[in-house]
Amino acid sequence: MSAEASTKKKLKALVIEDSEIDALLLIEQLKAGGYELETQRVDSAEGLSAALAGQSWDIIFSDHNMPSFSSTAALKMVRARNPDVPFLIVSGTIGEEVAVAAMRAGAQDYLMKGNMARLVAAVERELQDAAERRARKEAERTLLAQEEEFRLAREIQQHLFPAQAPVFEGYDLAGASFPAAATGGDYYDFISTPSGDVLVVVGDVTGHGLGPALLMADVRAYLRALALAHHGVAEMLTNARSLLLRDLGLDYFISLFFARLEPATGMWSYINAGHPPGLVLPGDGGAPLEMFPTTPALGIDRDEEPLVPKQVQLKSNDIILLVSDGIIEAWAPDGEEFGEERMLAVVQRERERPAAEIIQALMDAVRAHSGTNVLQDDMTAVVIKH
Repeated sequence: MSAEASTKKKLKALVIEDSEIDALLLIEQLKAGGYELETQRVDSAEGLSAALAGQSWDIIFSDHNMPSFSSTAALKMVRARNPDVPFLIVSGTIGEEVAVAAMRAGAQDYLMKGNMARLVAAVERELQDAAERRARKEAERTLLAQEEEFRLAREIQQHLFPAQAPVFEGYDLAGASFPAAATGGDYYDFISTPSGDVLVVVGDVTGHGLGPALLMADVRAYLRALALAHHGVAEMLTNARSLLLRDLGLDYFISLFFARLEPATGMWSYINAGHPPGLVLPGDGGAPLEMFPTTPALGIDRDEEPLVPKQVQLKSNDIILLVSDGIIEAWAPDGEEFGEERMLAVVQRERERPAAEIIQALMDAVRAHSGTNVLQDDMTAVVIKH
């Protein structure tokens, strides 16, 4: 066996596609990306049912519109049998509402047939996500004493977080979220856009338990779907806000820091919807720039006032810090809050370390201040180094 053959990654891929040519093009793209494939093509409900019963699959690709079948029907069948196998829609055209519905129903991603450049990267990401989901589920089975609602909420929350941060030359991105025993609604995400930028999200739903976790799942689905069709943070968040108001009712609201980083230019555009201020720590040692709320939290402002993003031109060695209030408001046994001053001191002291290590140092400092490893609230942080 050649060295090249031995390094190929084995992949069992089920392709739901009425066009044999389109299926072959997808398969060839995967082969070029270093995969050794075992594949089967189906184009009907009967064929899919037989394929799912015949063996397990590592990943499933589906065209959206077929003469006698659709990705919507296929996804429902797949999720009824296996809730975790990555399901990617590969289609020529798909509407925004259909994309949102598909993401909410459990599809991981969709790609346009005319632009398959990110196919291999999407497959690698979803396979890693699936492996981590399986590992998390196995670990959660040992937590028999945990109340059922918190178990379900924690599982949903873990699915929200990205498996890894995107990589850009000249930048170091990292994020982490640690749920409290009373599971809440913290969320962070890195969403790559077709233009090569990255959307950065940190959010917090009021309350604890399954309800907030489900609402954050909605936020993730809306923003990831909208990112494929829109370019401005204001346009995306305006659309997401309109969709979310129907889900939030009158009992919940969501604070959300939503930003776009353009790695090529260093431009940072953001909207802060009622979230704790984000911070830019200048590389020249100057005073931190506080990115205060620019609009109320989603669900509080029912009049849907226009969203206007603010921009910051990042410079070399600048650091962006985004956190949830669980870090700032963590209290010591005497009642004193951890506070922004301590938080800044930790980040400034550790600023030469990688972004992930800065976050770990910050979390360690909060736990030391609290005098316990039992979290008082969810703690979430994102660090971006330029």
